[in-house]
Amino acid sequence: MNRFTIKKLTVSGGGHHDSIIEFTDGLNLIIGPSNTGKSLIMDCIDYAFGFTPKVNRPSKIVDNSNGYTHVELELKTNKGLVSLKRKIGTTKVSVISHHPEIEGGTYSSNQNAKKSINDIFLKLIGIDDVHKILSSQKGSIQSLTWRSILHLFFMKQSNIDRESSALLSPNAMGSTSSAAALLYLLTGKDANDFQKQEDPAISVAKRNAIIMYIREKRDILSQRREKLEELLSKHNISNIQTMIDKISTEIQALQTELNNATQKSKKLMSEIYQQNSKLSECNTVLYNFHSLSKQYQSDVKRLGFIVDGQIASSGHRLVSHCPFCDAELKSNPDEDYITAAANELSKLGKHISELSDAQSSAEEKKNSIENRIASLEAEKDVLDSYITNELQPKISAFKSELDKNLQIIRWQDELDRIHQEEVQYNADLFEKETEEDPKETKYNILSSYEYDLVNGFEKELIAALTSSNFGGASSARLNMKSFDIEIDGHSKPTCMGGGYSAVLNALTVYAMTNYIYKKAGYAPGFLAIDSALSQLSEAEHIKTEESIKYGFMHFLISNALKRQVIVIEHKDKIPFVPKTDEAKGIRVTEFTMNKQSGRYGFLNDVFNPEI
Repeated sequence: MNRFTIKKLTVSGGGHHDSIIEFTDGLNLIIGPSNTGKSLIMDCIDYAFGFTPKVNRPSKIVDNSNGYTHVELELKTNKGLVSLKRKIGTTKVSVISHHPEIEGGTYSSNQNAKKSINDIFLKLIGIDDVHKILSSQKGSIQSLTWRSILHLFFMKQSNIDRESSALLSPNAMGSTSSAAALLYLLTGKDANDFQKQEDPAISVAKRNAIIMYIREKRDILSQRREKLEELLSKHNISNIQTMIDKISTEIQALQTELNNATQKSKKLMSEIYQQNSKLSECNTVLYNFHSLSKQYQSDVKRLGFIVDGQIASSGHRLVSHCPFCDAELKSNPDEDYITAAANELSKLGKHISELSDAQSSAEEKKNSIENRIASLEAEKDVLDSYITNELQPKISAFKSELDKNLQIIRWQDELDRIHQEEVQYNADLFEKETEEDPKETKYNILSSYEYDLVNGFEKELIAALTSSNFGGASSARLNMKSFDIEIDGHSKPTCMGGGYSAVLNALTVYAMTNYIYKKAGYAPGFLAIDSALSQLSEAEHIKTEESIKYGFMHFLISNALKRQVIVIEHKDKIPFVPKTDEAKGIRVTEFTMNKQSGRYGFLNDVFNPEI
């Protein structure tokens, strides 16, 4: 049985150390917070698988490679390793093969190239020859390619929660080709093995239904056309564009004036802030001057008391006796002390005079600042009133008038479109009414899915759903009209939100690929799933052990040794993180978004700029 698994992914070049992710053949759980490159791993694998971004759509790999230059994917088979190395921004793929049936050399990611990697991947799963599959009910055929079946084994974040069937390609290819590709993987049947003619009566009934549909659509358009014609008749549309241009000019002029006025108001406010700051400084200076003045006055009073006391005591002789010899002691007032006090008083008088002048100057400056503030505030009030009461109402009025005229233009455009659609509907109606009864063969690919084949898959699905605690698992079945899963008779879009759809889609492809293995069909040995649990929010009353998230993780872990599964998930979205145990087939790779702890993210030297 031909199978292959993913052994290692390497992103290199650009002066960086190689960024490497190694995989085990069992369960590979890659977890971490957002913006650590988890989904980029899927994009890089897909790039190695041959995905080429469209010119008009940005690519995380091509347009934001962070300087890296190459993506390399190493595959493990039972016959040897195969390595594919693709330079970012090109279609060339360098292949190094230790597989006896795979030739090394330079290949192209273009599946139409003579030497395409598409052939390598098909050969690795046992498809050696070119096979054609149906691409439409009319019997059109196309080649079976690796890209046409990859969605069954590789579920990217952008497609995991889609409402359409996970068994069908999310890309532009039709449901017929997807169902035909899956049928080949299960049974080996290609376009040459089946066909079925549609009942002519059914074809006629379909044509009549289309005719009725066209008539209903045409009648709806006619009613709308009449309504628009009535609305437009009330307006003069001959010079409508001139009016729009005039009003637009007025709005532009008023808007310019408003912008200038607003800017001036901001400048006035800024100057008011500055003047208030200066006023605060003046008040502080005046307060300090007042305190100093009080201190000077206190010093004057003190010195005055000293001088007065000395003068009053100058006429009295102080007599005392020596305590040892009883001799008379005489003392006179110190006239030099009085003189010193008088000099100090003179200095204080000079300081007081200077302080008074400084106070007067500060008061004048304060008054000047207060007058300036009052003037600025008055000017700003006038300007703000002009903005609020004149400019803004005028702009609003002109915009309202502009909207009215633009609505007339939209009505006219809609009327023109309706006229064109009416012509087309009439042409389609004529074509269908004059169409001959169909006789050609119609191919219904789904009719080739026998009951036993579908029922076998349904049993596989029910087992996976049951193990994952998915409600209504026992009633799960494959609806052969939508080719999607329904539970309790309800389709996926009608009975569950995006979170449940993502888990159901993941389990659907898991069950289908497992079923292909059991049928000895064509399939690789891996399954990659990105963010199946990220959108799932279960009721708080549900016990963790009974939740779908817990059941899903337990299901993957219990089956880890059976096949390679790559699960990429936000750490906070899983109920528990198992430990790496190679013996049990479990490998956990965690990104921390922390430069000091563990592995920051997938790409070396690349860090989230928002952190």
